[in-house]
Amino acid sequence: MIKTIDKYIFNQLIGPFFFGFFMFVTVIAIDPLMFALQNIVNDNIPAGIVIKWFLFRLPQDMIFTFPMSMLLASLLVFGRMSKDSETIALRAGGINFLRLLLPVMFFAVMITVVSFVFDELVVPDANKRAQEIRRNDIMRVVEPEASENVIMRISDGGFAYARKVFEAKNSMEKVLIEYYQDGKISRRLSASEALWNGQEWGLTGIVEQLYEDGKVSTSKSYQKMDLKGVKETPADFARQSKRPNEMSYRELKDRIDTYDRTKFMDTTELQVELAMKTSLPFACIFFALIGASFGMTSYRSGAFIGFGVSIVIIFVYYVLMSTSTAMGKSGLLPVMLSAWLQNIVFAVAGIFIASRVNA
Repeated sequence: MIKTIDKYIFNQLIGPFFFGFFMFVTVIAIDPLMFALQNIVNDNIPAGIVIKWFLFRLPQDMIFTFPMSMLLASLLVFGRMSKDSETIALRAGGINFLRLLLPVMFFAVMITVVSFVFDELVVPDANKRAQEIRRNDIMRVVEPEASENVIMRISDGGFAYARKVFEAKNSMEKVLIEYYQDGKISRRLSASEALWNGQEWGLTGIVEQLYEDGKVSTSKSYQKMDLKGVKETPADFARQSKRPNEMSYRELKDRIDTYDRTKFMDTTELQVELAMKTSLPFACIFFALIGASFGMTSYRSGAFIGFGVSIVIIFVYYVLMSTSTAMGKSGLLPVMLSAWLQNIVFAVAGIFIASRVNA
């Protein structure tokens, strides 16, 4: 049963959370905003195009503000309650600090879910649109020189993978094509290069492998081979190239699984990016715990002190996150540990501080 104190604390969190959200979004948006203004003034880019790019660029930054806002909200609310002696009265009535944390944790879980859904449904498409506008309308580059790590289902029923696609040159490098029957691989073609002549693809440096029961039964090498039945053009392949921040969790996981299955490329960096898609939203929970615990201790001097403490905590968190993810991508840390290390550290610190406050 929800008690009055739960409703009270929950409602108290809403205002400071949205205040922090819009404040942090504004601060983070300064750098892309300056880039936008520079393009309008110096490069004579139409304001409408730049504003459109700026708006599509914002969702990626907003993901980082959910945990920040949760930290500031919990710190300010419990700091004010502590300053006004509300927490003293509640504890005198037999309500300990851990019990007061329940509505905070519920609020934090809600924000975690919202953050994850936002990152799944809004951010990937917004990032893709922002990149297209920046490349085509602002930087005035029709197409990138090369699209990397492209994968797609082709018209003859196979799966094609290309390390690089050069649309302007009508060519691809390090191409792998696989065919399956009843869920098992039946044929694999690997080629050093593929050239599009306007009608069909020509492969060079080919190794053809035929499979039976998942094992190689025949292996042949060819200097050249025409790939009949594949109608996809270089432009079709180039459009399949997406960065990790332009893909949802499911899309990125499917790509990693495909790369691992075909041994197309090392997926360590992609695995770290995938783990970060859950790690960052969950930071809301640990930030809420840290903020509430700090608010109950000695930070009773108002919003400015609360904001300053938030900045320090946020700085430490994101420095730790940047360091651990870099180590994970380079193979110095296991993938999950590199993505979750900062959350583990903050969880331990939050539990320690909360236990001291509750004592």
